[in-house]
Parts: sequence; structure tokens; C-alpha cells
Amino acid sequence: MRYLKSSSLVAAVLGLGVLTNCQDQPMADIPAGTTPAGCVPLDVSDSTVSTDGIPLFWPAEKTNNPKAGNPTYVYLEAGLEGVVLHGPNIPDTAGPFALQSQSIDLMSSSVDPSALPLGYRAIINHSFGYMVAIDNFEREVSLARVALCQQSGSFTSQFVFLANPGASGIAQNITITAAAHSTTISAPTSPVTVEVR
Repeated sequence: MRYLKSSSLVAAVLGLGVLTNCQDQPMADIPAGTTPAGCVPLDVSDSTVSTDGIPLFWPAEKTNNPKAGNPTYVYLEAGLEGVVLHGPNIPDTAGPFALQSQSIDLMSSSVDPSALPLGYRAIINHSFGYMVAIDNFEREVSLARVALCQQSGSFTSQFVFLANPGASGIAQNITITAAAHSTTISAPTSPVTVEVR
């Protein structure tokens, strides 16, 4: 179990401690005063979602729960837990490693804007961002943060999803795809299904 620190990841670059690399622990869980060696982090947050004191888990830590409808589902308690998913690794030529007009937004259908959202869109800057597709999405989870790391010629990313208070349902087949200049530049990540009760 890991707890999200409220301090900005960008502020963490001022610290003196080091971790071996960006994959050792969730970037969203890097304590203030430590910085992964060779990693310059960026952090995009949804200011409407509070992550203070919420325990975060890797998917494998929350599967095989007898309460879940399927043992492969990530099972989260509504309003009390979150899960960290890895985004796709992309080359650092995708765009500048800088925040510009960054945001996390619900992604709606272009055919029927009044329909339930299809997932989330995370905009990093004018050059690139990420699309989070979720099947049968009924807002069981919120995308609270996206933590990025530039290292060894690539961008790595981690996506922090929180189980929404009062939610009860299954966010099926969550996949994350990177896009640059409106063109997909990565394959979708392996699907992860999250059940919230």
C-alpha cells in the first residue's frame, strides 16, 4: 500500500535523495526530497479531485479479491482507494517535455455528446497527450493525476485513478494511448478492468 504525497512532483527535483529509476515505485508516490536518478518529472493533476490520504495500489495488489465479479478485476473500495496504471512508453521526440495548457478532461463521443463519457483525455501541451478509453464507463473512477518522466530518450508515464465516492460498477478495459499532433503514436496499453463497490 502506498500513499500519495500532496507535494508537487515538480518540486521534488529540488531534493537530494535518489531512486534508481522511474519504474521503481509510482512516480505519484515519490516522497518530497527524493528524485529518481536521471528523471525529470512532470505532473498533471485534476484540481477537482482530492488525492490526500488515499492509498494507492498497483493492479496486481488488488486482483483476486473474492468480492470482485472476476478474479482479474482490480477491486477498489469507493472513495477510499486508488490504482496506478503505467502508460505507454513513447520516444521523447513526441514533443517538448513541458506543461502548456495542461488538463485532464472527460472524453465524450463526437457522435453523441450527450452520451456517457468514453474515458479521459490528458493534455500535456500543444504537441502531445494521452487518451484513456474505458468501456461501459459510468464514472466509477476519476483520473486524478498523470505523472511523467523523461529518461533515456523516452517518456514514461503513470496514471492515478481514484474510486469515486458512492460509485458502484465496473470500468471495463481501461487502455491508455499516446497521441502527438492528433495522431496516435503508441499502441494501447494492456486493458485493465476496475470494479468499484
